[in-house]
Amino acid sequence: MKRILWVMFGFSALTASLWAQGYDDTFEMKNKLKVELQYADYFEYEYPEPILFRYGVQDYSQIRPYLANFPEKRALVKFTRMAGKATAVSAKYQFSDIREDVNSHLGEFKVTRSIRPGVTVLAGLQMLHDDRGFTAWQPGVGGRWDISAVSMLQADAQIYTRGKDAKAVGGALDALNLRCKFRQVLTLSTALMLEYIYYNADGQTIAFTSHTASLWLSQFLPTQTAVHLNLRFYDNSLGIRSLAPSIEIGQYLNWATVLRVKYRFYRNTSENISLGESDVIVPDGLKTHAASVQLNRELNPDLLGYIKYRFYKSNQDVTMNTYLMGFTYSF
Repeated sequence: MKRILWVMFGFSALTASLWAQGYDDTFEMKNKLKVELQYADYFEYEYPEPILFRYGVQDYSQIRPYLANFPEKRALVKFTRMAGKATAVSAKYQFSDIREDVNSHLGEFKVTRSIRPGVTVLAGLQMLHDDRGFTAWQPGVGGRWDISAVSMLQADAQIYTRGKDAKAVGGALDALNLRCKFRQVLTLSTALMLEYIYYNADGQTIAFTSHTASLWLSQFLPTQTAVHLNLRFYDNSLGIRSLAPSIEIGQYLNWATVLRVKYRFYRNTSENISLGESDVIVPDGLKTHAASVQLNRELNPDLLGYIKYRFYKSNQDVTMNTYLMGFTYSF
């Protein structure tokens, strides 16, 4: 019995560092400072100056390719402080240079509290300011229940709202976002995680609902390797549907160093739909490949440093590199 418990504890502790990148640290309860810097450059594409002219009675504008989660420059600072034994307060600021003519500023304040062993709740507020002249707000609540040593349930909800001044992205919009995750250790070396996200948007120029379902299957190998297989399916009422499989491998190199390698393929079907942003559409038949390498190194027991390189290519003639470096200091 002692041996079984030791093996389970060892697996849990080891895979905490090797767990898939999709597993976030939302409910962490510790004093912590996190800093990240990210830069992206393009091989085949740079955002062009818009081409606006009239031919007959019809305006023409140059369509920009669809890119998601790839700001050209990004900086993030997050500070978490314990306010007593059971409460953590955190503040985050993120600057994103999305493209040559668009910047955004994200601020977040969050309170996380452990209300009993294995049960943690949170409440937070995000504010996003876009230099195209609008501000959006997103309050939210959530909870995590560690059902047992091998089972975890997490759920959260957010409300997003912006006003009519957000003309560049389609005007006023109110949205509800619901997310639920369930993680289950199946054997001493295998774990499963399911995630479902429901999104309902009702705006000035657009309204739709979407459903996202993701499955992670993780296998820990005797070589101190963790393999994570992920399949993500997305569907919305505008006719956009996508499938994105990925594989991630985490490898312990020594007591202080972990190497993580990930590949993700994305493919969608749509009808060249616009989600509201000026001159940007989600094209039909979009295919993308993204591969990344991340090296984590414990510089001392309290300080973790990491660097990451990501390569991205799509069939829309976009090829780009993303470089990231950061550290987390626990105290």
